[in-house]
Amino acid sequence: MTKKTLTLAMIFVFAHIAFVAPFVPSKNILPAGFGALSMTSMALVLVLAARWRIVDRILGGPDKSYGSHRWLGLFAIGGGLAHWALASPVGLGALPALAGRGSDAGLIAMLGLIVLTLAAMVRVIPYHIWKASHMLMGPLFLLAAFHTFFVASPLALGAAPWTLMAGVSIVGVIAWCQTLLRKLVPARLVEVERATPFEGGVDVTFRSKRPMPKFQPGQFAMLGHKSMRAEAHPFTIAGGDEMTRRFVIRAAGDWTDNFVKTVKVGDRFRLGRGVGRFLPQIDSQRKEQFWVADGVGITPFLSALERMQPDVAARVTLIFGIRSRASAGAIEDVERHARRLPQLNLIVLSDDRNEGLTAPRLAQIIRDMNEDTQVYLCGPQGLKNMIVRAWAMAGMSGRIYSEHFDFRGAYGMEHVNYIFGPILDAARHVKLAVKRPLLMSS
Repeated sequence: MTKKTLTLAMIFVFAHIAFVAPFVPSKNILPAGFGALSMTSMALVLVLAARWRIVDRILGGPDKSYGSHRWLGLFAIGGGLAHWALASPVGLGALPALAGRGSDAGLIAMLGLIVLTLAAMVRVIPYHIWKASHMLMGPLFLLAAFHTFFVASPLALGAAPWTLMAGVSIVGVIAWCQTLLRKLVPARLVEVERATPFEGGVDVTFRSKRPMPKFQPGQFAMLGHKSMRAEAHPFTIAGGDEMTRRFVIRAAGDWTDNFVKTVKVGDRFRLGRGVGRFLPQIDSQRKEQFWVADGVGITPFLSALERMQPDVAARVTLIFGIRSRASAGAIEDVERHARRLPQLNLIVLSDDRNEGLTAPRLAQIIRDMNEDTQVYLCGPQGLKNMIVRAWAMAGMSGRIYSEHFDFRGAYGMEHVNYIFGPILDAARHVKLAVKRPLLMSS
């Protein structure tokens, strides 16, 4: 999280309060503003869940959409709680006879949001239960919309905030309906053609009976069992052509543990289209690039190497961090590409040989790179943080690309600390400033 993100978040919150302020009595500004914030956030959550391509493109990729989704979930619950705590019935509402039911609908929606938030926070809840619980966001949004328009409210019918909430409600309902309809459209059925196990994972290739949509190296696809109701998980495409898709999958949870242990040739799965904006440049017009992969983080680079042709253009340096050769899926393929491509500088660092990537070693590697070298990272957050710090210390100007898909990290403590830490620090400074004059006067 950056200061820019926090600034945009604060603007988003205060914009809702400022928008409703001219249309309600002063004592109702905060509850009305927080209510509008919660409604807008819920609607945008549904829009992001609908996976509209134009939205992903505007935000910079699906992973950025997931990040925005988590933030909006925080705004929805935060705005809803603040509205619930501050609001009181005012006026008659659009239909006075339904004002009581509108109030009840709001209470149910608020309690439902609390339950969904807890489901997102408590990681011991199985993934499939958490994922299923999120489908309740649509019905909760309908209850919240009913509450907005029929509860006793100071907003006049047809006023700008009322019209905005009407538009937001329509967009949210359309997005939710599209999400439901998309689940009725089956993804492409593919069959396992090859499954090569390695320590802790499996290298698997699927074949389709019909040509599949093209993908770009670095993109990922959703993979699930053949049942239309089966949950799907995202995996980066490691290679393939119009008839095949290759994935290198490590056991890292209930679904992947079962997949790695049981997958065999002939099994049938459903596979989605390639999506994502993590796209290493492989043509001869590229700038110098620095690729960093840890474990199965090699998969986007593997598909890029597969399509890259030998040339004498800008250098590509690839650091491949592994635990051991036995646990490194596709390492032989990576080394084969390194022998084939003169522009590729491959550095394999193995933990079992005490070759972990350290800050001094990283500084030495990037010392001779061009200032505008582009970085592509695929690995754990700690590795990404190390690269970002080293890049800044070296004064490099090249952009750093990475994707982040922590579905269950919606409301982690690091976010709470980042949001409320500055507020607590400011409060302490105010307290000290008040104490100093008192001490001086005594």
